[in-house]
Amino acid sequence: MSLLLLLNDGFSKGRGLTSCAVGTIKDEKGQPKGSNTEHQATIGLPTGGDSYGSRALIIPKNTLNGVTIWGRRAAVFVLFVRNYSTGCATDSESIVVKRLRDLYSWSEKHPNDPIDRNLYNLLCKVEILEIAYNRLRSNPGQMTPGVNPETLDGMSREVLDEIVRKLKNQSFQFQPARRIEIPKPSGGTRPLTIAPPRDKVVQEAIRMILEAIYEPTFSDYSHGFRPKRSCHTALKHVRQQFQPVSWVIEGDISKCFDSIDHHKLMELIESKILDREFTKLLWKALRAGYFHFRVYHNNIVGTPQGSIISPILANIFMHQLDMKVTEMKVKFDKGTKARPSKEAGVIHSRIARAKKKGDMKAVIKWAKEAMKYPATNFSDPEFRRLTYVRYADDWMIGVRGSKKETLQILSEVKDFLADIGLKLSETKTKVTEITKEPALFLGTEIKRSNAITHARIGKRLKRNPNGIWMTAPIRRIEKKLKSADFYTGRVSQPKFVWLHLEHRQILTLYNSVFRGFLNYYNFVHNYGRVVSRVGHILKQSCAKLLATKYSLETMAEVYNKYGPELSITHVDPKNPKNVKTYSFIKPSYKITLKFLTDDTPVIKALYGSISLASLDNLKCRICDSEYRVEMHHVRFMKDLNPKLNTIDKLMVRAYRKQIPLCRSCHMAHHKGKLQTIEDK
Repeated sequence: MSLLLLLNDGFSKGRGLTSCAVGTIKDEKGQPKGSNTEHQATIGLPTGGDSYGSRALIIPKNTLNGVTIWGRRAAVFVLFVRNYSTGCATDSESIVVKRLRDLYSWSEKHPNDPIDRNLYNLLCKVEILEIAYNRLRSNPGQMTPGVNPETLDGMSREVLDEIVRKLKNQSFQFQPARRIEIPKPSGGTRPLTIAPPRDKVVQEAIRMILEAIYEPTFSDYSHGFRPKRSCHTALKHVRQQFQPVSWVIEGDISKCFDSIDHHKLMELIESKILDREFTKLLWKALRAGYFHFRVYHNNIVGTPQGSIISPILANIFMHQLDMKVTEMKVKFDKGTKARPSKEAGVIHSRIARAKKKGDMKAVIKWAKEAMKYPATNFSDPEFRRLTYVRYADDWMIGVRGSKKETLQILSEVKDFLADIGLKLSETKTKVTEITKEPALFLGTEIKRSNAITHARIGKRLKRNPNGIWMTAPIRRIEKKLKSADFYTGRVSQPKFVWLHLEHRQILTLYNSVFRGFLNYYNFVHNYGRVVSRVGHILKQSCAKLLATKYSLETMAEVYNKYGPELSITHVDPKNPKNVKTYSFIKPSYKITLKFLTDDTPVIKALYGSISLASLDNLKCRICDSEYRVEMHHVRFMKDLNPKLNTIDKLMVRAYRKQIPLCRSCHMAHHKGKLQTIEDK
C-alpha cells in the first residue's frame, strides 16, 4: 500500500487528510500538482507562554487551489505542502506510518494496558528518521547549532544510516545541549535548552512514538502541547464548563518543567512501555545534560525547555494531576439542579397566588420584578460542582460551593503535587470569587457578569442567566506593546528597528501584530475595545515611523500624504501590470464571541506533517552527481540572493530552503569557490 493511499484513508474517525488535500500534495505520477498560496500565515495556534504571538498572525490562513483553510491545519500545509519535490514516498514509509497508526488504535482501545510491542525496532528504521527529518527541516531553529557547529545542513541518507547503525548497536549517545537564559513576559528569565539539531531528528522520532501511545489516554481537561488543542480550546472549555462555578483556583506550578523528577517520570513510562531498549534510550535523552557558560551540568530533575520531547514528557507527568482532580470531582459533585434563589422563590410564590386569584396585573408586576434577580441560588449547599482545565503547567479549578470547600480542594491538590515532587507557586496561585473580581487564565480575564440582560422568546421576555464573561485585559496588552517598543506607557512610539524596511513591509508587519491580537481575542466580550485601543496604538506608531522614514514633521503630514489608512501602491518592477495596494487594516468592531479552533490530525506525525520528499536517489542540482549527495539548508528564504550565485537562484526558483548538492559542490559553495554556471 502506498503512503498516499494510507494518508487518504486517514483515521477511523475521519481525522485524516481530505482527498482534496492529499491530491494537492501529489498526483498519481508523483509530480507536484496545483498551487499553494500562503496568505499571512503562521505555524499553529497561540501558546500559553506567548499568548499574543511574535510579530505574526496567531491563527493561520492558507489557500489551496482556491479553498481557504483556517487553523492549525493551514499551518501544516504552509510547512509541508511543496511545489517542488526531491522524491516520493516508499513502501517502507507506508509500513512505518501503518505501525504508528496501529499503535495509536491499540492504545485508544486499551488505554490502561501496558504496551508490549518492540518500539525500539520501529525507532531503528531509517524511514521513521526520514519522516522526522522532513518534519524538522523547514524549521529555522534547526539551523541553530548546539554546543558544536553541526546543524541539519549537510543531511543525507548516509547520515541517517549512520544514526540507525548506532541505534542498532546501542552506541548512540545524545550530545549535551547548550543552555541560554531568555526573558519571561512576567519578568526574570527562564532557561532554554538548544539541543544539537541532528539529535533532534531522533528526539522527534521518539516523540512520534510516544504521542501514538499516550495521546489516546490523555484527559480531555488537558489542552497544552497536544494536536487538535490550543489556548482557544482550553478557553472554550472554560466558557462551556465553568458556568455554574462561583469560586476559582488559579493554579501555577513553580518551575514545573525544571522540577520533574527523572526517576519518577521513568517509573511512569516504564509501567506503560515494556520495551526496555526504548526506555533506556529515553533515559539517555533525559540524562544528556547541558553546557551553561561553558560548564557541564547533569541534573536529576527537569525536562529541558526547548527539547522536542519535553512537552509530551511534561504532559505524561502532569496527567497524574488530571486523574487526581477527576477523582476529586467524582467525590465532590452533588445534586442535579440548584434550587432557586430566595428572592426568585418569594416572587414566584406571589405570581402563583396572583394567578389563582386571576389578578393578571399583579402577575405582570411580579414577573417584571423577577427579572431583577438571578433565578439560581449560588450558595445552595445541596448542589456542588467541581470543574477543571489545564494548559501545560497552568491550570484552573472552578468550584460551585463555599470558600471553605474551595480552600480544602486547594490544600488537597497542593499535598498531591508535593507527593509527586512539584510545588505550587505561592505568589501566582490564588483563590478568586469570580462574582466580585476576575480570574486570569491564558491572558484572559474570566468573571461572572453582573449585567442584567434579557432575551425575547416568542412574545415572552426572559432574563438571561449571569453567565461567564470573558474579557481581554487591556492594561496587560498595553504592557505587552510597551515591552515590544510600540508604546511608552502614555503615547505610541515608532518601532525604529523596522525603519530600514520598505513602506509596504512596514505596513505588513504592523498588520501582522494587529491581526495577532484580534485573532487571539476574537472570542472576548470587549472585542470592540481591543480593536479600538490596540489599533489606535499601532496605527499611531506606524504613522510616526513613516514620518521619521520620510522626514515628515508630524503625523498629520503622513495622513495627508498617504491617506487615513497609510496606503501605498506597489508596482512589481518585473511585471508592471502587477499592481498591489498596501494599507493599514480596518477591522470590524463586531463582537462574535467565536473561538478560532479547527480540526487537525490526531497525530500530526502521521498525516499533515509528513512530507513526500525523500533523501533517496538524490542528484546534485549543480553537476548531476549521485555520489555523496546531501541537503544544503538555509535558515530563511530571505537569506537567499539569486544574483549572488547559482545555488541561491535555484532555491529561489523552486521556493525551497533545501536543495540537494554533492559533497564537493556543497563544500565549494560554503567556501565561496563554486563557479557560477548556467542553470540546468
